[in-house]
Amino acid sequence: MIEKDSLSLQQDLLLRFAQMKHTDFKIADSTEPAFEPNGPQRTRDLIELLVAQGDAYMTMMQFADAARCFDLALYLDPEQEQAERGRRRVYCKIVPRWHFAMLNDEERNTAYERAINNMVTDKSVVLDIGSGSGLLAMMAARANAKSVISCEMNPTIAELARETVQLNGYADRIKIINKKSTDLRVGADMPERANLLVTEIVDCGFVGEEIIPCIMYAKEHLLTEDARIIPRAAAIHAIVVEGKRLHRLNHVNTSCGFDTSPFNKYSTPEYFPVRLGAFEFSELTEPFEVFRFDFEGPPITAIERKIEVPCKRDGLCHAIIFWFTLHLDDENTTSNRIGSTTHWTQAMESFVDEVPVRAGESIKIIARCEGSRLKFKLDKE
Repeated sequence: MIEKDSLSLQQDLLLRFAQMKHTDFKIADSTEPAFEPNGPQRTRDLIELLVAQGDAYMTMMQFADAARCFDLALYLDPEQEQAERGRRRVYCKIVPRWHFAMLNDEERNTAYERAINNMVTDKSVVLDIGSGSGLLAMMAARANAKSVISCEMNPTIAELARETVQLNGYADRIKIINKKSTDLRVGADMPERANLLVTEIVDCGFVGEEIIPCIMYAKEHLLTEDARIIPRAAAIHAIVVEGKRLHRLNHVNTSCGFDTSPFNKYSTPEYFPVRLGAFEFSELTEPFEVFRFDFEGPPITAIERKIEVPCKRDGLCHAIIFWFTLHLDDENTTSNRIGSTTHWTQAMESFVDEVPVRAGESIKIIARCEGSRLKFKLDKE
């Protein structure tokens, strides 16, 4: 929210809005009370225009521009209900709702804090990739780290992290940088290489938020050679399942007697989140390991594996369900395994066709992981 005594900031935002709209607003200079020469009606008209433009930006999914419009409208009238509702809607887009579930995830938080307490010393120079609320950075500072650099590429969330760090009294020991980690440079953003990396940029399928390339970049450019990493390792496990309702989350043939199959050209080609406990399904295989990653070992590049797993019952292969386990250190893990209580869902990749299998046969799977992509397919040969 814009501070009421920040006339120069208010003028700057109004000028930006005028430039966006190519309109000819008259900006009051710093010696005049803002907008008063134009009268109350002019201010009300401007507020209505800002709210309408904010709504238009929301429709176009230009959330940063929408936020600027609603913020300026609220500067002009802090009680303007439409602007307040608009601002709340836009921040629900800019700040994903899963942050609330994540911050309240006791299993995840406890595991990370234990690992951080085990690793941090008064000589630790910590790099935290993906600030979020600043929680992991504050854990490191509370564990008596020498210094903490934390990066966050979402500018709104980066500002929230700074506010949270300040509120908790760690602003003198934690620096929040509004950049992607692969844009950080030692000597510019960081005074020295870090000897401890902490990160939790993982989605339900582990790789989607680019944890692997971010860690690989950090090892080469931002960390000391002997740096420790939390998580130090990770594993992905999976099962093959039969479940018509699961399959229909991503495929359709008919609806109410109509052929609606053209929609299948826009089905999700890779994995997506699913709360498995909400669906009936049959496990066609026992859980099997897909990939294992050692972040403190050699560089991780593209991996492809051919896996054969025994089928334990007759059925139709509809999907692969998979999950990860983070090995934070030698003692602490956290996972979104089936039945877990963490905030993460499981991940699912559905097959286009229903593939029949028989008990005792082997199901052949090709799994490939490259950067932020993880893809499965059945090897029908």
